[in-house]
Amino acid sequence: MKLLGLVAAATASPAVWITNQWWSEAVNVYNFAVANPTEFAAAVNSVGDATYQPLFSFCGGIDGAVDSTELTTCAARIANYVEMSEGSQNYLYQFGAKYWDVVDFDGSGSLDFEEFKLAIGAFAATNARVVIDAYDSNADNILSGAELSAWKDQVLSTGSSWGWSVSDAQWGALQAAYADAQLDGDFNSCSLLEIARFELNAANVFLH
Repeated sequence: MKLLGLVAAATASPAVWITNQWWSEAVNVYNFAVANPTEFAAAVNSVGDATYQPLFSFCGGIDGAVDSTELTTCAARIANYVEMSEGSQNYLYQFGAKYWDVVDFDGSGSLDFEEFKLAIGAFAATNARVVIDAYDSNADNILSGAELSAWKDQVLSTGSSWGWSVSDAQWGALQAAYADAQLDGDFNSCSLLEIARFELNAANVFLH
C-alpha cells in the first residue's frame, strides 16, 4: 500500500497545499459523483472488479461487506504504513464521515462491493486530480514530458527519504501496473484516468 500513499502524499510541497487541495478535489469528485452517478460508476467499473477485490478483502470484505469500523481500521493501517501524520489521518476520517452516506446507498451502515468500489474509485480520482493540479504546468489535464518526469522523480525521492525500497519482483510488477494503466498505449503521457488506474494497480502490488 505504500505506493498509493506516495502517490497521494508526495504530489507536491508544502504539505499544507496538499491537504487543502486534496479536500477541494475530494469535494469536486463527490459532487460530480452525486450529480452524474451513471457516468461516474462507468468510469469506476471500467477498471475491472479484479483491481478492487484485493483491497476489499484487505479491509474486511471477505464476508461481503466492509462496515465503518473495518474501514477505519483499514485506513489506519494504511496511514500508519505510509507514515501519515495524525492530523492528516483525522482530516481524512472527518471527510469520510461527512460523505459516508454518499456511498452507503442502502443505508446499511456498511459498504458492499459495489459501494466500496465507488468509494475507492473516488479516492483514487481525488489523488489523481491533486497530481494533475501539482504537475500539469500547461493545464491540458495530461502529464507528459517534463511534467511526468517531475511527478515520477518526486515519488521516488519521497520514497527514498522514507527508507522505502522494493524488490526486483515488485519493481517489475509496478512497471506492469503502469503499462496496464495506459489506455492509449502512450507510456510518455498520463491522463487523469490513467493516473487513477495506476494508483489502484500499484496499491495491489503491495497487497499480494
